[in-house]
Amino acid sequence: MNKTRDKRFKKDYSKRDILEYIKGVSKYLGHTPSFREIDDFPGPSARTIVRRFSYWNAAIKQAGLRPQVKQLLTGERTYIRENWRKMTDKKVAKKLGTTSEVIKYYRMNFDLWKNKKGTARSTFRKQAIKLYGESCESCGVKFCEWHHFVPRSKDSNDWCILCPTCHAAVTRRLVKVERRSDIHSKLAPFVQKLYSGIKFNSDNGSSYT
Repeated sequence: MNKTRDKRFKKDYSKRDILEYIKGVSKYLGHTPSFREIDDFPGPSARTIVRRFSYWNAAIKQAGLRPQVKQLLTGERTYIRENWRKMTDKKVAKKLGTTSEVIKYYRMNFDLWKNKKGTARSTFRKQAIKLYGESCESCGVKFCEWHHFVPRSKDSNDWCILCPTCHAAVTRRLVKVERRSDIHSKLAPFVQKLYSGIKFNSDNGSSYT
């Protein structure tokens, strides 16, 4: 049997042979072997593995191991997408056997933002305006924004239309508004009192008393 330049015996390794070999080296090292580490063991060289699988990480993944760069394996992306709302990044990472940084990186690149992505989409906003009108439900101003009583809720009963001022009063917790009935019983009186301290002057804009 001939030898290669690095004094290894030439052998026509099958993909199955290579995968079993990688698993054995990984078990011996206690971690996923790197491209350079694999050449310290007798068997197929790193170059041979790359030739058979096209990419180093492709061989590592097919061996059921996680690449040292902590990439996600088959099915793990789906698991994250199904559980990121219900579990913290640390819990998901612990379940998958990786780091929370990997989970966060995946979420950021696929627009899975904590406390950001929910119903804040044009479809739901248009639906809210269609249901509750284009004017603020508290003060009647027509320059309005969409507000959720319950964060990210898809239930239209948890929505309302407010102007920037009324919206700010609610989000900054100047007024506690938890349901639609609170718009008229709590928010409207607060805003009326707020506007009562403003005198509008057509020449110089508004002045405060």
